[in-house]
Amino acid sequence: MSLNPTRMLNVISRAWGDQDGYCFFPYIDRKVQVATGRRQAGYHEGPDRPRTDERGPSFKWPEDKAEIKQYLQDHLSKGHDVYWCPSLFEYPHRRTDVAMDEHCLWADLDEADPTTFGDYEPTIAWESSPGRFQALWIAERGDFQGASWPGNENQRLTYYLEADPSGWDTTQLLRIPGWPNFKPERVDANGGQAPDGKLLWTTGPEYSLHQFQDLPEVQGAISSQITEALETEVDGVDVNKVLARVKLKLNHTARELIKAREITGDRSQQMWYLMRCLADAGASVVEIVAVIRPSVWNKFSDRADEMKRLIAESSKAVASRSDEVTEELDEELTRVTPQRLGKLIQNIKKPTWLVEGVITEGAVGFIAGEPKTWKSWVGYDMVLSVATGADFLGYFPVKNPGPVLYIQEEDPPPVLKSRGAKIWSGKQIDRVVLEEDKGLVWLPADKEREFDPDVNALVQQNVVVSDEVWQYHLDDILEKGMDGQPYRLMIIDTLMMTAGNVDENRAQEMTTKVFKPLKVLARKHFVSILVVHHLNKGENKRMGQRMLGSVANHAWGEDSIYLLHGAKRGTVKLETESKSTIGALYKVENLANAEWNPQISPWDDRNDESRNQVVDPSKGHQGRREASQGRRDKAPSTQSIAGNALEQMGGGVHTTKAIAEHAGISYRAAYQQLGRDSRADKQGARWALKEN
Repeated sequence: MSLNPTRMLNVISRAWGDQDGYCFFPYIDRKVQVATGRRQAGYHEGPDRPRTDERGPSFKWPEDKAEIKQYLQDHLSKGHDVYWCPSLFEYPHRRTDVAMDEHCLWADLDEADPTTFGDYEPTIAWESSPGRFQALWIAERGDFQGASWPGNENQRLTYYLEADPSGWDTTQLLRIPGWPNFKPERVDANGGQAPDGKLLWTTGPEYSLHQFQDLPEVQGAISSQITEALETEVDGVDVNKVLARVKLKLNHTARELIKAREITGDRSQQMWYLMRCLADAGASVVEIVAVIRPSVWNKFSDRADEMKRLIAESSKAVASRSDEVTEELDEELTRVTPQRLGKLIQNIKKPTWLVEGVITEGAVGFIAGEPKTWKSWVGYDMVLSVATGADFLGYFPVKNPGPVLYIQEEDPPPVLKSRGAKIWSGKQIDRVVLEEDKGLVWLPADKEREFDPDVNALVQQNVVVSDEVWQYHLDDILEKGMDGQPYRLMIIDTLMMTAGNVDENRAQEMTTKVFKPLKVLARKHFVSILVVHHLNKGENKRMGQRMLGSVANHAWGEDSIYLLHGAKRGTVKLETESKSTIGALYKVENLANAEWNPQISPWDDRNDESRNQVVDPSKGHQGRREASQGRRDKAPSTQSIAGNALEQMGGGVHTTKAIAEHAGISYRAAYQQLGRDSRADKQGARWALKEN
């Protein structure tokens, strides 16, 4: 038959039903293909439009009907092969995720003769070149929604008819019925002329989707026949648990999409991207639907067939993941190759202290002790010290203060309030300010300052660190930080109250469900994590081996504090254990007073009354030996050291800690000197140093 673009367009548009959308007519310039010798040469997705034209290489149907006819006529006269897609699209992209409802089935039949199909006679059939066929099965009414998705009717029919096994997908291109075949091999076989395509018939039966229900299933694909069963499972999915399991495998973009509360960009594209990310992270069809359904990206939320569509889209995402995920895993494996050890570690930096001599940045460990050894008090002191920059226990310098996340499941809010009031008074940091008329002025700590440290707390919220949902929440909390600042420390009080449904005596269970997830959080967010725990009554030489529960506890800890009862009431023995330095022993006194004012000195078994000895915690045992060799109560001179240091530092705000470091003396010595100088001032109010 002779080609008539108008008639051909009328025939193929039956595949689109009564929808409005974007359609595609790619073409191939065979002359360019022959000249370059490359099969992909000369291919064009559609008309070359200006970038300002939102249609791109597509046409808008039916608005561009006249333009499509002219386009077909022009390319026919140029001897180009033109193809068409039996799907319409919501946006000007020939992509599965923006495809509209199918109103037909289709197949590239190759050599399968459509006259022999019996019960599945095509509605429209044509010969694309001598001995090769293509066909459509038009819907009698409504649509065949999801028919072209993996495992559904279009693929099943294609396989049943033994047609081209790759010719069934949503973005498939077919030859236009009646169009000449300009492939060089076809032209040569036809005596130098392009053979005409032949439209065989257009009046075959139309179909309902149920007429294809007896087609054999495609092994490994998710069929539309099981979507109803999947619908009933969606409501039983715990979305938080799904996200907790896969979140660490999702990239930043996918995580942001999950948290989004407003639509930005292309909704269909964002939904499909998120579905693919979830599928590649290991989520099932039902789990993907459960995550997408309440999100802002659910473009089907106002439709009666919402669940059916979501299940079908998720099925596509899962069916599409295998090859890509395998390829990505292969790529990752190729990157994991041995390196020379010297090169591998040459740029590794020395661990930096968060609290000097106690815990390094990003490390994990314990504050563990015998009953009634002020474990929670010590933990609370650590919380407020890191948050304010004040010395931990009034002794160990905080090197990099910042926000703290405090998880307290042991004690109720009233206890925390009274305990915090006592500890807080010792965390007020005095400072030096520059006043115009007085120069540098030392301002002692304000004991009445409002209690508002940089601490976010979860108090008796039933936190379970072994639970994937809570792991997900903690990951999210740590990622957000506090007022835009990353957390420096997270303290969990106690392990027994937060471990959850795990056997604390089984090393593998504790490691898998508790310790490994906590270490992942520490490394990912570069946050130090300390867990308050208990010691048993054993006599092991190493206190870490006395912790209740599995041996995995001690193995997990990198920087830990252990507390034992001292000989006197209100006294404990404190041991630091670190993988970054030699451990040290200290005596902590003055704990049973009305005020929280710990006094620390190095531990000496021969004379444990050495409360005023000075020890450098970074020197470990060496520092203890130096301290025990007679350096007692050696305070620097009253004004010459601290005062001179202050004058050298000049204007601005200076903490006593900074002045002490500049002068090379202890914090307590600097504090005492500045206090004496202030009291010695003739006006009896405050001490001012004039600027040089």
